[in-house]
Amino acid sequence: MCANIIIANEKAHWGSSRSRICQAETFFHRHRFAFSLLRTDHPGHARELAAEATVQKADRVIVLGGDGTVNEVVNGILTSGCRQIPRIGIIPSGCSNDFSKSLGIPQQLQKACRTIMNGRIRYVDVGQAGGHYFCMASSLGLFADISAESVHMRRLSGSLRYIAAALGVIRKMTSGWEMDIKADGRTFRGTYGVLLVSNTPRFGGLTLIPGAKPDDGVLDCLLIEMPKKLEAVSLILVILRKGLIRHKKVTTFQAKTLSVSLEPGALLSNDGEVYPNLFKDVDYRIFPRKLRIIC
Repeated sequence: MCANIIIANEKAHWGSSRSRICQAETFFHRHRFAFSLLRTDHPGHARELAAEATVQKADRVIVLGGDGTVNEVVNGILTSGCRQIPRIGIIPSGCSNDFSKSLGIPQQLQKACRTIMNGRIRYVDVGQAGGHYFCMASSLGLFADISAESVHMRRLSGSLRYIAAALGVIRKMTSGWEMDIKADGRTFRGTYGVLLVSNTPRFGGLTLIPGAKPDDGVLDCLLIEMPKKLEAVSLILVILRKGLIRHKKVTTFQAKTLSVSLEPGALLSNDGEVYPNLFKDVDYRIFPRKLRIIC
């Protein structure tokens, strides 16, 4: 197997990444950068390809796709059973590309390719929730519902996609979730609409926790008391102004581990990927400096 493996999701950004795959191939051939290109053809395929590349001792695994593809690749690498794992490069090609933006990776294709060839390594934390890894954020409650709804918002990108999904969720929402959260010795109990556990400042095309750092060894957490429908709509405007953490219904804290019990069960979303089952108990933890990202 070649030392540099590109895992490309042709369906990223509603299929528009196909041209970016061709452009990346042309760029790397022109600069005599050896690589093998692997294309995904079904959900979970990027995870399978990344796990196999890790077992075969690839030096770089390069993701050409969006945040969902990055999430699959990271889960594949970290569940491969290998102690030695490859460096990760990213050619952003999704709808939001929040993880790459949080790390300062260039969004322009040629600059991203040059970064992969010549960039430096940044050691980045990774979180785990419900037995799955996440790079950016994990959420329970309304934010997870919004992630699930956003799948149907075709042809919309970035924050607009999630705002449209949020309005749909708000229209249908009723009561919140009774949550009992234990976080590094502290306890939070109440009726909440959202638990967001973040590793980066950006999620869903928006800056939600401006102070979050992906390499500080802690998870930045945010709780939102269950709002009424009009309050929820007003919170969208607060989020757009990057003022969510200062809102009166919001509690923020940092932790290395969390144990969450909630009733009724809720969807869990990691990096925007929503799992099919409802969760009533979720454990979170952080793995400091676990990933080597080329930035």
